[in-house]
Amino acid sequence: MTKAAPRPQAGDGAAKPPAPAAPKRQKLAAFLVTGDVELWPQIGANLPAKLNFRQIDSVGDLFREVPSDAPAVVVWDARGCTEKSAELSRIQSHSARFAMLVLDDDDSAWASAVQHGQIVAFVPVPVDQSRLIGALAGAYEEANARVALLGERPAVPGRTAGGKRIPIMRIAGATAIAIAVGAALVLARHGGDEGNPVRPQSANEDSLSAATSHSAPRTPGPAAGPESAAADASSAAPSSSPSEEKVDALIDQAQRAMRDRHFIEPADGSALSLYRGALVLDPSSGEARQGLQRLAEVLLARVQSALDERQFDAALQALENVRSIDPGDKRLAAFDDRIAKLRAELGPAEIQAAINAQNFDRAAQLIDQAARAKSVSEPKLNQLREDLRRHRVESDATRLVALIDARMQQDQLVDPANDSAAYYLTQARKAGATSADLQSQFRELSRRLLLAAHADIAQQRLDDADRLANELRSIGVPLSQVAGLQHDIGVARVQRAPVAPEQPRFLDLARARLAQGSVVEPENDSALHYLNQLKAADPQNPSLAQISMAVQTQIVAQARAALDAAQPAQAESLLQLSASLGPSPDVDSLRDRLRSAHAAVVTGPQEVAEASLTRTRTLDIQYPTSALSDKTEGTVEVAYIVTPKGAVSDLKVLSSSPPGVFDKAAASAVARLRYKPVLGGGKPIAVSTRMLVIFRLAK
Repeated sequence: MTKAAPRPQAGDGAAKPPAPAAPKRQKLAAFLVTGDVELWPQIGANLPAKLNFRQIDSVGDLFREVPSDAPAVVVWDARGCTEKSAELSRIQSHSARFAMLVLDDDDSAWASAVQHGQIVAFVPVPVDQSRLIGALAGAYEEANARVALLGERPAVPGRTAGGKRIPIMRIAGATAIAIAVGAALVLARHGGDEGNPVRPQSANEDSLSAATSHSAPRTPGPAAGPESAAADASSAAPSSSPSEEKVDALIDQAQRAMRDRHFIEPADGSALSLYRGALVLDPSSGEARQGLQRLAEVLLARVQSALDERQFDAALQALENVRSIDPGDKRLAAFDDRIAKLRAELGPAEIQAAINAQNFDRAAQLIDQAARAKSVSEPKLNQLREDLRRHRVESDATRLVALIDARMQQDQLVDPANDSAAYYLTQARKAGATSADLQSQFRELSRRLLLAAHADIAQQRLDDADRLANELRSIGVPLSQVAGLQHDIGVARVQRAPVAPEQPRFLDLARARLAQGSVVEPENDSALHYLNQLKAADPQNPSLAQISMAVQTQIVAQARAALDAAQPAQAESLLQLSASLGPSPDVDSLRDRLRSAHAAVVTGPQEVAEASLTRTRTLDIQYPTSALSDKTEGTVEVAYIVTPKGAVSDLKVLSSSPPGVFDKAAASAVARLRYKPVLGGGKPIAVSTRMLVIFRLAK
């Protein structure tokens, strides 16, 4: 923040520096350093709002992710560490602005560390929430005191703002002072009582607010000049896109919802919906995915306690939301078995919970099971089917609307063709979204497309402007607006002066696009496009052979990469383009690889043993009524494909004994199975397998 220059006061011989302003208390970074996945749910659900908590797996990861000398609260899980004193020294040497808490199941090593100010507090495991909240309040105050003494983290360690080197002894002295001040604060806070290193406080966020309601005094120092302050502000605030800022805001809101215990409700402000909203904007966000996993841990604990207390609605809702986060969680099967024994008592509640959690395939399966077992009345089943249909339509429409907004923020208006704002607008309409639902998105997308089209006209990219005019027509923009745009395009074509000479321009453009990596795309502005223009305008150009070879080499390289990525269709298209530039031995060898790839596709997916696959849904066999009454037993062997999404397809009955008796029951049971996707080359692939379904009567 830039500081105002001091003004001379009347009657003073020299200007006096202004009194230092009290530091602004901001949200402070805090890190739980532990490899124990069970520890975060004990801590993460009740954290105070003034700390922005993240979980880090190890001390090494802490050093990699947190810059040296950065201020933070560090909660270190010291259990299992054999060299606790040495590891504590390593953490402290990384930053003099760390305020540390230690979690451990052995308190013998930490009373002295608290007394001498090495750590703020020790909290035993299992964690007592009131003691933890009080310790965090002290750590927050300690970190702010260190920042007040040492200042914010310097941009270049060992240098002043003016660039002069600070002697190492002064840095060491400042660090020692910080540790001494921290020790004094801790001793003053706890009165030197080794047996009670942390004063217990109430287990709520008010304790942290009370502990930090007074700002620590700032040590006066020389005021930085405006230029230096502006440079510091610039280096401390890296630019980010609006989409990234929105993702960060959603994750911040989700973490706040976790602390407030708004796990799955309300629908629009819960941790679940906020983390999912962040993943719509950035599907690669590891922080959002980690947050969902932590939420799943909290919800699984809620399932257990709710079942024990026979609060079935709450248990079912939490369980189905865990399933929507991670359908492959192996702990789900045990809960499903427990609930299956209570199914008659639960009635339609299980189906409704699956619908509310947006597990629509499971809800449909449960409805089918209830219909076969006649455990739910037909009117109630019809109501559940309609509820399922309505929720599915609303979910699809809501997801697509969010994708429209995300792609507009990312400026993906029409490209790529199947992942753009225009594409998702069309899909939302097909999914049942009304014009009222899409009014704001339609209006904003139309406005942006019109602006982009006029920008293309101004830069003489008239083919691109034509394409945008077609997109406007396809999404339903009134013909009067599109006609006006097309009129402007026509006028620009008439007014465009011919460019001469053409041949040198085409050669320069081909070379420029080749250097940019635009070899074949976009179609009308690529190296291949301008090479063909040069051929037509000047077939005797002496540079033609050289530029042709360079373009062909790049096309062949892209075709090879497509084959390596198992994209034979793209590779074949590129090879056809390469062949138009003349014969090449590289093209011939790649065509042989392409034929082998096609042959592998024809032979079908690799066959694997069913026992090697991981089921995510149990095999539910319904014994045929006629066979049951006749006391008939038998077997059915079936073959099927497990798709990349883990579903069953292309199911065939290979043999059955006795023929025709159990075929339908076996096929229906296997068709409802779901598996964890099989990975091949790091990607989900389809595999074939077979199963022998045995029908035996209970003895």
